[in-house]
Amino acid sequence: MFFCLRNTLELDVARPVSDMAAFFGYQPAPSAALTLTLAREHGCISACLQGAEQSFTASEPCSEAAASGDITRCVKLVVLKVFAELTGLQPKLPWGILTGVRPTKLAHKLLDGGVEAAALPEYLSENYLLPMSQGRLLTDIALKQNHILSDSTRLTDTGIYIGVPYCPSRCSYCSFPAGIVPQDEESQQNFVNMIEQDLQNVVQLIGMHSLRVKSLYIGGGTPTSLSDKVFARLLQAVERRLLQSNCEGLRHLREFTVEAGRPDCFSAAKLAAMEAAGVNRISVNPQSFHDKTLQLIGRRHSVKDFYNAYELVRKSRIPVVNVDLIIGLPQETEQEIAYSLEQAVKLAPENLTVHTLTLKRSAPLFQKQEQAVLTTQAAEKMVQRAAEMAAAIGLEPYYLYRQHYMLGHLANIGYAKPGTESIYNIQMMEERHPVIGVGPASASKVPLPDGHHLHKLNMPKNVAVYGARLQELAERRRDLFNIEGTDL
Repeated sequence: MFFCLRNTLELDVARPVSDMAAFFGYQPAPSAALTLTLAREHGCISACLQGAEQSFTASEPCSEAAASGDITRCVKLVVLKVFAELTGLQPKLPWGILTGVRPTKLAHKLLDGGVEAAALPEYLSENYLLPMSQGRLLTDIALKQNHILSDSTRLTDTGIYIGVPYCPSRCSYCSFPAGIVPQDEESQQNFVNMIEQDLQNVVQLIGMHSLRVKSLYIGGGTPTSLSDKVFARLLQAVERRLLQSNCEGLRHLREFTVEAGRPDCFSAAKLAAMEAAGVNRISVNPQSFHDKTLQLIGRRHSVKDFYNAYELVRKSRIPVVNVDLIIGLPQETEQEIAYSLEQAVKLAPENLTVHTLTLKRSAPLFQKQEQAVLTTQAAEKMVQRAAEMAAAIGLEPYYLYRQHYMLGHLANIGYAKPGTESIYNIQMMEERHPVIGVGPASASKVPLPDGHHLHKLNMPKNVAVYGARLQELAERRRDLFNIEGTDL
């Protein structure tokens, strides 16, 4: 079913309009029997949905001085109203009218703007149709994040992300632009050469702007898909160029994470290299505790392989372990998901991250349409079950993010034992602290002083292009910190 959008507002609202209409099964088109007209008049945002024989109207107060975010909020509300009148439907909105990736950013913005924490859940419910339970969750997470990371040093407390864009194979649900790891050592070594060269640029950048590096994260892709020898060299390069440098800004490091990821490329030698480099947080991810599911999604390891890797890590000196699970993997029932959750909490990891399946168009699983997806109600039930089980072993939610095409319009939630929350995850997701990206497909982000806007640079996804343009990209990344308004 289609509608034609006629927008007389100065603001481009095509995306939020499309998001709201999608709740009712409608999509925008250049021409259609239904026309949706948006206008601003008499201190209100109004919507008129006109068909051949009937029309529906709605309006929402919106001052002339309203910022773009508030205009968008009003647009979403009136679009919901007219489509609800047209269809007679009242769709369930697990996150109200919030469709963005980072809903906690709104909580931070409102708290910064003077909304009292005790009043925030009700404010979100009234103005964004957010269920009270979700409003309380956002409030709790925002307050926890403010406690973990000082606001007074927000513009200088920095994270570094080193991206390794390789995997041993591609999982069927994955849309990340990672390639299959090259088997020849020369290609892998050349990649590490690029990273090491760029790390020298990063050290200069840190010193130039008196940044204080609080977190270092090696992710991907799957960093451990590199051979034992090359992986060890990568960590040695990080240690030599960053951790052992004379740069004052690198003496504030509190967290060093490696995304070990898939157990099929984990080894004792790689673990030893991580210990030697001072890694103090590691992620080992089963995603499911069912072998049939792992085979179906293209992961070349068994549940036993995961247990072996986890046992190795537990015998190491690395104190914080994260375990990832995904709710909604193909052909998994509620009972099977509950079993995976039970097995994960039995291990008592310091961190547990519970994802809800997201199928983007570039993911093989989306293209094949072979998955038997949980109903929204079942997915909600499992997300709630995960929260309860995490709480039972002393884990509390500390960061949250959403994605488009997510099952049931739910969220990914990270849980942690108090004191073990990932600093990098908070820095990257809330976008209130600088993050320096190194490696193909990485992103550098520099927030503005208001804490709610930023400058951003995405590195090329292609390894060869990244290497060929390394110096140019380093200069562009440096320029992010020099743009007027960053105040660094």
